[in-house]
Amino acid sequence: MKSLARFAPGPSIDLHAHSNMSDGTMSPSELVRHAATIGLKAIALTDHDTLDGLEPATLAVKEFELDLEVVPGVEISAEYDYGILHILGFFIRSDDPELQKSLNFLRIQRQSRIAKILSKLSAQNVFIREEEVRKVATGGVPGRPHLAGLMFRKGYVKTMQEAFDRYLRKGACAYVPKVKLPASKALQLIISAGGIPVVAHPYSLNQEDPDRFEEALLSLIDKGLQGIEAYYPKHTKDQTRMYVRLASKFDLVVTGGTDFHGANKPGVKLGEFPDRPPLPYSLLEEMKKRLDNTR
Repeated sequence: MKSLARFAPGPSIDLHAHSNMSDGTMSPSELVRHAATIGLKAIALTDHDTLDGLEPATLAVKEFELDLEVVPGVEISAEYDYGILHILGFFIRSDDPELQKSLNFLRIQRQSRIAKILSKLSAQNVFIREEEVRKVATGGVPGRPHLAGLMFRKGYVKTMQEAFDRYLRKGACAYVPKVKLPASKALQLIISAGGIPVVAHPYSLNQEDPDRFEEALLSLIDKGLQGIEAYYPKHTKDQTRMYVRLASKFDLVVTGGTDFHGANKPGVKLGEFPDRPPLPYSLLEEMKKRLDNTR
């Protein structure tokens, strides 16, 4: 079993990054140029509920002749009772009709959710117009980070975190639940689109007991899960070891990424992990082998 400390030096990767097509702040072109500038060999563009950034990212690589591989990806929020379940899809076909249909449904639900949140904010004397949200959500996938940024810029809060703490977090006065897909549907959509479904930042499942976490993981495997994002900036070393061990036990691919969002997550830098070496390209090679074996 590999441990991160034993990874050989070489080209590094980041398999979890967002552009302004969802809730990041860099355009797809800016993101890939930034990745190439800092020496990454590959990144996965995994925007929330949209594939619209994939084509401009790929075109930018060609236009600027970048030595960078762009893995087509997506991140889908799924129903889960105990914490937060996000599912990453890697190497998906961006023209898959069923996937596009479901992502369009989720985008429509996001827009409806924003309207409800704005109504609740108005009752708290926080006034933001839908047109303002559409302007900052350039990719058409509005989310709470866009609202938090507007609230900060308009002086309603001193920080974006305050916007979440006072108004937008679960249980706060303007919170509205997000419409999500059943986990089984999200997993099968990714598989049907030719991709590999991976549980993102598994610490967010909120199952700290190892036995309970393993039960949750097995339930997802039964529904089609094929991988686990073991390497993530917020994971402790013990968590990472457990995720790698379980990946080996259940024959899951191991991935890793920073969940880069640009200025919306100022403490997160593309390709960098606190107290850990960069992620090696060999992780991506292992994923490609799994993909070849399933096709």
